[in-house]
Amino acid sequence: TLGHDDWVTPPEIFDPINRCFKFDLDACAADHQAARCERFISPETDALQTRWADYGSRVWCNPPYGRTLHRWFEAATGAMQDGLDLCAMLVMANTDTSYWHRHVRDTASEVVFLSPRARFLRPDGSYLSSAPKGSALVIYDNSASRQTIHSYWRYLTEPFSQRSP
Repeated sequence: TLGHDDWVTPPEIFDPINRCFKFDLDACAADHQAARCERFISPETDALQTRWADYGSRVWCNPPYGRTLHRWFEAATGAMQDGLDLCAMLVMANTDTSYWHRHVRDTASEVVFLSPRARFLRPDGSYLSSAPKGSALVIYDNSASRQTIHSYWRYLTEPFSQRSP
């Protein structure tokens, strides 16, 4: 059962990104209904204690937007150092936090700010109200240049394409 911060990624956000990156693992899915990839890491397996590279190499991660968000950034950057090819995280755009400065500002390949605010799904497919803050797609790509690219994506009206070289 999903909790108050375990929201499902809507297809209008995930599908265009997945067409570009071809994810083979959802690192943070409550169950098979919430998973956006065939392979996923459930809460029982605990993605924060699991080696992601054992499950896939191109990872999607929509972690809970709660107080543990910094731990998901630590897991993602650690997984990149551990051999992932790519990891894309859909997160709250908290650019003033210490974890953002530590794990995004100088380490991400790309940061894509989304507009409008994301509307996540319940397990039954109905939409929740908009997220309390804006969201960003943080992309770590071991084949990209080290300079972080920042861009904006109007996901309801624009196609998604990877901007990093």
